[in-house]
Amino acid sequence: MKKRKNPNSQELGLRIANIFGRYLLKTAHLHYGFWPDNLPVTLANLPKAQELYAEFLRNNIPEGVSSILDVGCGTGHNAELLLASGYQVDCVSPSPYLSSITRGKLQGRGKLYECTFEELPPGRKYDCLLFSESFQYIDLDTVFLRMPEFLNPGGCVIISDFFRIPGEGSSAMGGGHRLSRFREKLATSPFRLLREKDITENTAPNLQLVDEALQQVAVPLRDLVIGELSSRHRWFWLPAKWIGRLFFRRKLEKLHYKYFSGSRNAENFREHKRYCLFLLQRKPAEA
Repeated sequence: MKKRKNPNSQELGLRIANIFGRYLLKTAHLHYGFWPDNLPVTLANLPKAQELYAEFLRNNIPEGVSSILDVGCGTGHNAELLLASGYQVDCVSPSPYLSSITRGKLQGRGKLYECTFEELPPGRKYDCLLFSESFQYIDLDTVFLRMPEFLNPGGCVIISDFFRIPGEGSSAMGGGHRLSRFREKLATSPFRLLREKDITENTAPNLQLVDEALQQVAVPLRDLVIGELSSRHRWFWLPAKWIGRLFFRRKLEKLHYKYFSGSRNAENFREHKRYCLFLLQRKPAEA
């Protein structure tokens, strides 16, 4: 029997986010929400914004598409909605925890590949490849090389994700390919751009909610724990504080900036990121 592996930090983060969303917010989504002007940005409205994001994705699927490969399918909620809309859907999920949830939603109606896109075995081909906030995790050279393997002639690719752009100061949020490099790779790829939509203004409000949660919950909890340790357990706190400053100063400063300084907000996101939907179509093979 194989030895059970302990979940890494990313897997633990996914579990926490899913539990928090399901039981406190009543949402099965893990992705950003889509915030129209008439939807107040509140935690209570996040499930509605996430449903609007799923609707936004469906509305951008071209006519004639019947089969979809959902790459990085999260909890499988988008796949479940696409199945209900009449599409044939297979999923790719490298997360054991999320795969277990997705499997229950598919109920045998589609194939689940429990691997990364880089490890996906060739064979089946689809009318559409969907990357919803999963594109940023795949190497650009690899993804453009492998996408044609899984597309029917004239097939399309939908990429909905955020990308990095040059901005003033430093970004409080990591992730995302450089938008300029993505365009360079696209220009030399076997794909043509059919549609591009910048929805940064519709997704940036998510960071407003993140900032409010950090400042109203995370910061007070941090201060409470530090206050308790420094007053009641000085014998432990003072050496730990000294060791932290001596060996982990840069990491602690980075952690403070990203999560406790108030910099992880909508304005910082707008300055350093662009959230875009790209619809690509595979070019006809040359004779």
